[in-house]
Formats: sequence, C-alpha cells, structure tokens
Amino acid sequence: MKTTTLAFYAVLFGLVFFLAACQKDDPADMQPNPDPTVDSLSFGLGWTGEDNLDEVPSATNFGFGNNNLPASADLGAHFPPIGNQGQYGTCVAWAVAYNGKTVLDGMDRGLSAGDLASAANQFSPKDLFTAIPDQQKAPDCNGTNFTFALDVLQERGVASMQTVPYTNLGDCSQNSLDPSWTQEASQNRIQYYRKIEPTVQSIKQNLANNIPVIFGARLADNFMTWNSDAVLSSSTTYNNVGQHAYHAMVISGYDDSKGPGGAFRVVNSWSEQWGDRGFIWIDYNYFINEFCTGPDGSAPLFIVANEQGAEDPNNDPDPGPAAAGVDLAPWVYSDMSTFFTSGDPAERVIDLNIFNVGSQSADASADWSIYYIYFNAFNANDYGVLFYDEFNTSVASNTYECPTSYNCVFNLNLPGGSDFASTAWGWESVSRTYYMPNITGFYYLVLIADAGDVFQEGDELNNLFYTSIEPIWFEGGYARDGSAPAHARFEFRNELQPRSGLIRDNAHHSLVTPANRNAYTAEEIAALIAHEKRSGRLDEQVDAHVQGRPKTVFSD
Repeated sequence: MKTTTLAFYAVLFGLVFFLAACQKDDPADMQPNPDPTVDSLSFGLGWTGEDNLDEVPSATNFGFGNNNLPASADLGAHFPPIGNQGQYGTCVAWAVAYNGKTVLDGMDRGLSAGDLASAANQFSPKDLFTAIPDQQKAPDCNGTNFTFALDVLQERGVASMQTVPYTNLGDCSQNSLDPSWTQEASQNRIQYYRKIEPTVQSIKQNLANNIPVIFGARLADNFMTWNSDAVLSSSTTYNNVGQHAYHAMVISGYDDSKGPGGAFRVVNSWSEQWGDRGFIWIDYNYFINEFCTGPDGSAPLFIVANEQGAEDPNNDPDPGPAAAGVDLAPWVYSDMSTFFTSGDPAERVIDLNIFNVGSQSADASADWSIYYIYFNAFNANDYGVLFYDEFNTSVASNTYECPTSYNCVFNLNLPGGSDFASTAWGWESVSRTYYMPNITGFYYLVLIADAGDVFQEGDELNNLFYTSIEPIWFEGGYARDGSAPAHARFEFRNELQPRSGLIRDNAHHSLVTPANRNAYTAEEIAALIAHEKRSGRLDEQVDAHVQGRPKTVFSD
C-alpha cells in the first residue's frame, strides 16, 4: 500500500522543515504555529489516492437546476471548530468524520455554533480511523482511502469526540478499539455515499443545497505554507512535498466574486494557524483542472446522506395492514432470454403483473404509467426505457391500443384489491417480449409502477420491483449470469407466489442488502424516474433499438 505521509528535508539557511507524519506528536501537545512560512510545524496528510471510483455509485444529477444557483453559498456556520490532525496521516478520517459527518448531523439536528463547539456533538477521527480494518490502512496511523472510511461509517458508524478524543493515538490498530466506542458508533451511521461529477456546476449545486463535498487533492509546496485569505490559483513546485502529497479535505462554500473567476471555500485539518484561520479559497478552474486529482488522474469528490429513515438492508417481509388510498406494487414472475429459440441475443420475455393493494381505485383519469427500465449499477443517470404503458382516457373506456412495439395505452381502472392482468384479461399474469439495447457493463432491470408519482401513496418504495438484487453483467445487450459457468445467460424466476403481504413488502423492492449497503436506494431511483417523467426526458430515453421490432403481444 502506498504511504501518503511525507518525509523530506529541505535545507533553507540551515533550517530543517519536516512535512510528514514521521514524528507522531500528539496534537494536544503541539504548540501553535504563528507563521508557517518560517516555523518547523509538520503537517500530516494521509489519503493514499487508491480509491476505485468505478465502483462508487454516482449521484443522480437532477433536481438542482442549472440557472438558478445563488452567487455564493456558505455552510461554514454548520462546521465544528477547525481541527488539527497533527503529524498523523489521518486526514481522511478528519474530512469524513469530524467535518463531513458532524456537519450533516448538526444540520439535521439544528445545532448552533455553540453546540458544535462541544465534543459531544463532534465525531471522532480517531474512532473512525482506528475502526478501519488494519489491512486497509498503512501502519502507525499513516493513511487510508476514502471508500474504506466511508464503508466503515456506513456499516459501523462513528463515536463522538467526547467518547473518543483525538489523543494518545498509538498505532491506530483495530485491537485498540473499545467496545463502548462501537456501541455508540452504531447510533451515528450514514445511509449512503456517492461520487459527484468533477465540475464547478455540480459542486456548487450540492453546496447550494446544503450538502458539503468531501474531496481528495494533490498538494504543492505553496499549499503547505499558505497563510493568506487570497485565492490559491496555481501550483508551485513539488520539490519539498514530493510526488505523493495527497490529502483529504471538505468544501464548505463557494463565491463567484472571489478572485478572478470565483473560488471554493475549503476546510482543512491543520489547525487555525495554517491558511486563513484553517480555511483556504481555491480558484474554480484550478480546483477542477489540477488541484482535485488522484494518482490515476481521477477527481475524487463525494457527498454523503445521513442515516434517517434509511432502507433496512435486513428487509422484513412482514405483511402490514391494507393501505389506504391507492397503493400500486409491481410483481415480476420471470424474465428470460429467448436466445436459444429466437436466435436474437437481445430478445427477452418478462412475465409480470401490477397490483393495487390499496383501498382506492387507480383510475385511468389520473393519467399514470408503468415503465420497465435498465440503469447502470454505478451511474443511474445512464438508463433507458425498455417499454412503458400508460393508463389514461385517450382511448375508449375499457379498451387499449399499442401505438408502438414498446408502448401501450389502457383506459382501464384498477379497483382497490385488484390487479392489472385479471382486470384486463382475467389472467394471472401478463407476458410480453422486449429487446435489450447494445449495452456492456453492470446494470439493473426494474419495473416501476406510477413512474410519474401521480398517486400519493402510503408506501412509495413498493412501486419498484427489481428482477435482480445483484447487478447483471451485459455484453452487447446479452445478459450473463456472473455466478454461473461462463456464457450462461441470466434468467430470473420468482419462486414466491404473490400474496398480500409479500406484494406490499418483499426484498425485490430494494437493492440495499447487508452485502451491498451502498447500492442505489429505492428513494433515489423513484425520485430520479419521477423527475425524468415530469421533465419529458424519460420518454425521450425510449431506445432506438426497439424501432421496427415486432408489435407488442400480450399473452397469459
């Protein structure tokens, strides 16, 4: 594993500067640094720069708007006092726990600046760093990756600074964890984390919506000795810091009028004696094009959702009472490739139904719809529509028409307690053929009822039914089963029969499992599709590959 703490010697008029985690002074014992340009204060780093961003889901890019952002945003009042990691390589834990998690929790709880000054309301970088598995961090508190820390924060949580102060770090090995820390940490977890696009617009959108941005950067010599409120807009040499000066910090705000072209406000963990009382302004263009970068050239930028009403990865299929109002829930019996009979690797057949488990009729006059879509397991913005059906009054009552091979229109009401197949044809289910596009990569397939979120349902999450809880590998549109021998096709067979409780609440409504806690939540996918439907973009995503395909045929 790479070690990102630095050890170097720069001789300047006989003065030796140490910029590394080579000497582990406890931050509580360190003296303030009145002038970093002439003092020998050491700064710890600690991001190893080895995160695999390809395996981190992207945030869904909708809902913020592109033209209505304020000229500035400042979340500084929601941050705890500037911290000091000392010479330890624990910057990732400071960015993720002390700054990132503390801010989210403080905003959720409405904490004041005075409240945030209390150790009871701050989250401990020592606890988080120590809890990271030893094989995922360098020895002697010398660095780790963002994803390792975020996984621990999601799975285990983090204890407060009051319980685990940043003192006496030792070697930061897991055997120094106190069980009482872990017990407290379980009350302070995150729901998920996402990477965001490395653009000025994306960062500003999140900040303007009260979402701090955690990031990694490569530091140059001028950053190490910064002591100004001016805007950092370029790198100097890397002679002193070397080639592996990677560091973790948090963006707390932005200002379009700062510097020549606008700047981000960044929170560091090197005490108030560094920079502008612990902060630094960084030019937009410099930040995107050079500063925020890892060893592989990627731009590591993360946002985090605090745990509140999170989906339970240990899904309990206990049936609840019948829902009041409309409550639509799709059900998929099977989804099979027809390649061995049709010779077309893109052709598949799905056997499905839509249940209304509520007490109120889902009337066609409400103009609602169902969609079958695919989306990238690590970038839900990469999605497409396989087929969709609309329920409205544009055709005669109790009839349907299929204008295209991928779309039908029904003027049909679904009374409470009824289902689509039996109401329309008296069948138990409906089968229809569809065609996959020429995609390669890991994707999910999901059937969505009330895709435009027309009905205000008591349970919106059961509007989704995934045909696979694990990502499906597609090669040129042909679905393969990764758990089966090479070239085996992916096939979904639902062994469960639809019963009232299972229709309302079953594992196929969510991708979040104990083994994959950071998968896209049902809330994220439902919100994305509803927004895309309202904007008109969803219908624009109907894939061109279905043009000229055979007419839709329903069968029991």
